[in-house]
This record gives sequence, C-alpha cells and structure tokens, in this order.
Amino acid sequence: MAKLYYRYAVMNAGKTIQLLQIAHDYEVNNGKRILVLKPEVDTKQGRHVISRILDGQLRRECDFLIQPGPSGWLFDEIASREGVSIVLIDEAQFLSQENVWDLARVVTRLNIPVICFGLRSDFAGQPFEGSTHLFAMAQDIEEVTTRAICREEMKPTRATMNLRLIEGVPSFEGEQVSIDGERDVSYEPVSLQRFMELYDRWVRDTKDPE
Repeated sequence: MAKLYYRYAVMNAGKTIQLLQIAHDYEVNNGKRILVLKPEVDTKQGRHVISRILDGQLRRECDFLIQPGPSGWLFDEIASREGVSIVLIDEAQFLSQENVWDLARVVTRLNIPVICFGLRSDFAGQPFEGSTHLFAMAQDIEEVTTRAICREEMKPTRATMNLRLIEGVPSFEGEQVSIDGERDVSYEPVSLQRFMELYDRWVRDTKDPE
C-alpha cells in the first residue's frame, strides 16, 4: 500500500537534492512517470524546484503548481494524470490543510505514494499550516539531517531552527512567508540554543530599546 511521507528539516539541509535524486531514480533508472510539484506561493525560481548545490544547476521544472484551492482540487488534478508512480512535493510547509487532505486521498484512493519535503517551523518558531497537517496525517515522518549544521557556535551543532535575516540582521517579526533572496531576506539554519539567545535578545531590545 502507498504511504504519505513527510521529510522535514531546516533550510539548507539537503531536502531538495533528495527530491531530485528520487525523481532521477524513478524516471531514468526505472522508466516511471512521476509528478514534481510545489505550492505556487513559493515564487523562488518560478516553476522550478532547485537545489542550492552547484549554484542552482540542479533543478527541475514542476509539472504544475499547487494552489490553496478548495478540497478535492488537488486530488482531481493528480487523478487526471495517467500512469503516475509517485508524487514528489517541495516546500510542502506552504500547503493548505485542504491540500494535505487531498494528498491523503491520493495515497488511499489511488494507491500512489506521496513524498513531501518541507520545514517544521518558521523563522519565529511557529508551525506552518502545511507542516502542521502533514505531521498529523503522514504515515511516515523523518527528519533530514544531511547538512543541517549550525555554524555560529564554537563547535558545529545540529541545526533545528530557521533564522530569518533582513540585511544580515536577525528578525522575528513580519509575514510568515517571505522568500529568501527577495527584499534583502535570507535564512540561516541554527541550533535551538542559538535561536533562543537571539530571540530573547531581540525581545529584550524591543521592549527596552536603547
């Protein structure tokens, strides 16, 4: 029986490269038809999923972009494609609740495995809608830890949080969705200890500015 999988990690942990490896294995090595998708809210690189490795040379165009949509829309779209062996989804934290439930229908009604790759929480330590419902619905959940290292500490430590930087300065306020590379926004994976140090300092400075 097919399963709904969620592979989560901080940014720069190698999630997209794993997705591209699976896509290559199914298509090139096994001659299978696959669907590679991502939510349309992820405007980075347009219709492509792209790995940061090799300066973005590793990429693939999505078969279509996922809209928030009403319940049933995503299921119907996938069901209309014949001969699909697997569905791979990048940036799955941006999925809506309806999207996640539709993916559960794809798995249980169509018997097509779905592997979602995404974040667990945002720059402020809050869960995303998509990741919240994937943690609730997925049958197989695993953390991707390939390159998730915090480089800000004296001894490299496993990173579990995402730090948002605006013009290089840590920020803990603003819209939840702000794509890296736009409006001087970037992200850095950090350990929980480093995240809390910076967050508590930000709270202190915000309440009692110099």
